[in-house]
Amino acid sequence: MAVNLETLRKNIKLLRTVRGISQEKLSEAIHLARTTYSSYENGAKPVDLQTLDALSAIYNISLESLVNYDLSEGLFHRIYLMQENEALADLLNDYQGLSVASKALIVQQLDLLLKREEALYPDFSTAQKPLRNE
Repeated sequence: MAVNLETLRKNIKLLRTVRGISQEKLSEAIHLARTTYSSYENGAKPVDLQTLDALSAIYNISLESLVNYDLSEGLFHRIYLMQENEALADLLNDYQGLSVASKALIVQQLDLLLKREEALYPDFSTAQKPLRNE
């Protein structure tokens, strides 16, 4: 798994501030000195794997999302930063852990369900186009 250090730095700071947690409290929770944690947020030091694992558990986010996706914008922002979307965040974490073949099967099934919905309820359908270009 490739790590985007700038994205990771921004994400760990964003998640901490949105949740209203101080660096002091968070560093205590993951058994680090506050200065060490601060150096992670500032990008002065790369985050070790054990700390990444602890942060992903605290924030209920996959490692892949934490290190590779900018949580400050778009869909990831809505999923991970809005409290009412905890179940959706869990589903996304589970999805990201699947193999490519399993993900393709899920997308195929979702496309089928959306087509059925459009056929049965054309006036209320949310199906606009397939999830994947065919």
